Amino acid sequence: MTFAAAVSVILLVWNLALNLCALPRRWYVPLNLSLAAGLVGAARATGRGWKELGLAPAGVVGGLAWGVAAWLAVGAALAAALARPRTRGWLRDRRVEGLPASGLAREALVRIPLGTVLLEETAFRGVLLAAVEAHRPTGQAVLASSAVFGLWHVGPSIVALRANRAAGARARRALAVTGAVAVTGVAGVVLCLLRVRTGGLVAPVLAHWAANALGAVGAFVAWRR
Repeated sequence: MTFAAAVSVILLVWNLALNLCALPRRWYVPLNLSLAAGLVGAARATGRGWKELGLAPAGVVGGLAWGVAAWLAVGAALAAALARPRTRGWLRDRRVEGLPASGLAREALVRIPLGTVLLEETAFRGVLLAAVEAHRPTGQAVLASSAVFGLWHVGPSIVALRANRAAGARARRALAVTGAVAVTGVAGVVLCLLRVRTGGLVAPVLAHWAANALGAVGAFVAWRR
C-alpha cells in the first residue's frame, strides 16, 4: 500500500500546483503526458502487469463499444439541456465564452484527451486502482481510487469558480468545492466500473473524453444562443 499512498500524494500535489500556479498553458499537455508515462513506468517497476494496469489489448473491442455508447448518451443529454433556456444557462462557462472555433477544437481534440483524460485514466483507473487492488478487494480499490479522484478536483473547482466569478462567501465556496469533489468521486466510481467491466482503459477514456469534450462544446454553444 505504500506505493498507492505515494501515488495519491504525488497526484494531489501535482494537480494543486498545476491549477494554482501560473504555468504557461502550452506546458499542460506535455507535463501531464510525462507524469502519466512516469506513473506507468513506476507501476511496472513494482511488478504490475499490463493487464492489471488496463493497458493490455484484450479489453479494446468491448471498451470501444462502451465508449461509443457513452458518447451517444452524453451527446443526447447535452442536446436536451441546450434545447431548454433554463438548463442552457447552466452550461455556460466563461472560460469558453470568447473562444474561437479553432480554440474549441484544440480544447476538445488535444488539450482534453491528451492533457486531461489520458493522465487521469492512466493514474486513477490504471495505476492507482491496480496498486490498491494488489492488497485489497476490488470494491475497496474502486472506492479508494474514486475518493482520491474526487479530491483531485479541488484545484480545478477553485479555478472554475474564479473564472466564472462565482466565488462568493467563503462558506459558499467551500460548499461548491465539496459538491464538486462528491460529484467527481461518484463519476470516478462509474469510470472504475467501466474499467473493471471491460478489462481495460479504453471505455473509461472514451467516456471521460465524451463528458469533458462535449461539455466544452455545450458551453460554447450555450454562449451563442
